[in-house]
Amino acid sequence: MFRRIVLLSITLIAVLAVFGCSGGSDSTQASDEVELAARVDDWTFTRDQIEILVSQMTPQQLEEYDTPMGRVFLADRMIDEELYYKQALKEGLDTDEHFKTALDNYKRTLLVQSYYSHKIEPLARASEEDLYDYYEQNQEAYTIQPIVRAQHIFSENREKLEDFKKRIAAGEKMTTLAHKYSEDALTRDDGGDLGYFNPGGYIRGIGYSEIITDACFTLEPKIVHGPIKWEKGYSLIRVNEFRPATVRSFEEVRKEIGAVFVRMNIDKIKVELVKQLRTQYDVVNYLEKDMKLTQRTPEELWNLAQTSTDSRHRIRNYEEIVQRFPRSDFSPQALFMIGFVYSEEIQDRVEAERWLSRVINEYPDSKVAETAQWMIDNLGKPMPDFDSIDDLKDKVN
Repeated sequence: MFRRIVLLSITLIAVLAVFGCSGGSDSTQASDEVELAARVDDWTFTRDQIEILVSQMTPQQLEEYDTPMGRVFLADRMIDEELYYKQALKEGLDTDEHFKTALDNYKRTLLVQSYYSHKIEPLARASEEDLYDYYEQNQEAYTIQPIVRAQHIFSENREKLEDFKKRIAAGEKMTTLAHKYSEDALTRDDGGDLGYFNPGGYIRGIGYSEIITDACFTLEPKIVHGPIKWEKGYSLIRVNEFRPATVRSFEEVRKEIGAVFVRMNIDKIKVELVKQLRTQYDVVNYLEKDMKLTQRTPEELWNLAQTSTDSRHRIRNYEEIVQRFPRSDFSPQALFMIGFVYSEEIQDRVEAERWLSRVINEYPDSKVAETAQWMIDNLGKPMPDFDSIDDLKDKVN
């Protein structure tokens, strides 16, 4: 209960911060112009603001507050908040040193976030043309796989299924026969229902079977086919539902693509901006000075990364090379390896492309730039076997 109250209070604060509440000498005019939900002296809260508050709630909160009585409760909560606020001011709590420190810290956090969203992030955004070009060149990433729903009658005896097929043709229900006679215990009680599955996907009661998936995505729906021989025996199969592959529209994925570009560009933008800002202020990192007394060389960091068995630990060592030794011969290779680890070990295609793109953009003349481009072009595809970066470069060339 306490957690729900805290979450609700945070939402209330957010609404107040964005839309504010009426008050002061303008309150009488506001009362005439809008329908009010609550008032305390010269402070007012409108019904429209109540609706905005409700629209920002979680599904769990909506169950409790998206009713007439729930809105009454919300209006009471806003009144409570205003009473606490007025009384706190009356008792001088806004002059308390702890309050002033907390307010300064909150102000600092808001200003940093505001600078990021207004000054840094816009520089990392792509043009509308770039967004659409990316969409056109990455259709596979935005394609929803085809899907089928099928059912079967399974038996190790082909002749039994031939007989069942004749009985179905004569008018008996496939579901009934599957329920009585199918030798697949996992689907028998459900009339042989295999559920929904994609090409090459897991099939309820069957597992993974290339034969079955290939059949279900080529057979004509609503017709009983078979017996089809597969790894465990034979099946009569009927595809009951088929949804073809569809490509999500550009408008549907535009924000996703925009976020990809921001992630790809933001690090470079921040590095360049911080370089400029550092020239305008007296900046000293005393911890960095201390660390330089015992810091590892790029080669030592590289060896640590190469011998580590933990993917995240390896990435941290590679990142340290790039951050501390950007002009080292190890830096482009470290960037490449970060992208490789994300691609092959962590299976994060977006992060992999972001780091591999940095190799090409920041070290276009390096030996691994061409290999990085090859990796980007082949993300999501099976990688050839290799033992080292040099081995991979040999395979690419």
